[in-house]
Amino acid sequence: MGVLNGLISLAITIAAAYLIYYSWQRRGQAWAAAAGWLLALSSVFVWPWALGPEIGVTYAIILFICLVWVLAAFNKEAARASNQTSLRPYQRIQWPQPQNYIKHSVLFVLSVPATGVIALVLSVALVLHLPLSLLYKVTIAIFAYPLIWGALSAWICAQDKLLKPTLVSVGLLIFASLALLI
Repeated sequence: MGVLNGLISLAITIAAAYLIYYSWQRRGQAWAAAAGWLLALSSVFVWPWALGPEIGVTYAIILFICLVWVLAAFNKEAARASNQTSLRPYQRIQWPQPQNYIKHSVLFVLSVPATGVIALVLSVALVLHLPLSLLYKVTIAIFAYPLIWGALSAWICAQDKLLKPTLVSVGLLIFASLALLI
């Protein structure tokens, strides 16, 4: 019975990947995209039925992603595009201005390591005062950390000027630090 369940799960995952690929190839096929995503979602429930919850969910996600990548790798449009030559005129490479190096360096430091520290301190500070057991607090902090980090980094990178994100980051760090100490 386990082999049959595994084959059914594999068939559902292959069908989901193919339907999504089909809808991507033939633009305007919304029914195929919807059916593919519905099958992909249902495979997350079918694979654990065949292999158990830990391995089943892993197989459902990884196998689906690998199949879509394989289908995209063997795309016929890429072969057609490589046969065409590019007739762009020659242009010299333009190097950025020195102030752009400084701006992008500050943007990187602010949006990657600084927001990582802010997100870590903020997620721990937020769950520290929750009336839950230690296990739930750790779980919430683990899930909140990358969400806060990603949201804060994306917001910082979307800003034109760096003054507002810097002030907000410093304010969040002070708030989170005070919440940790209290």
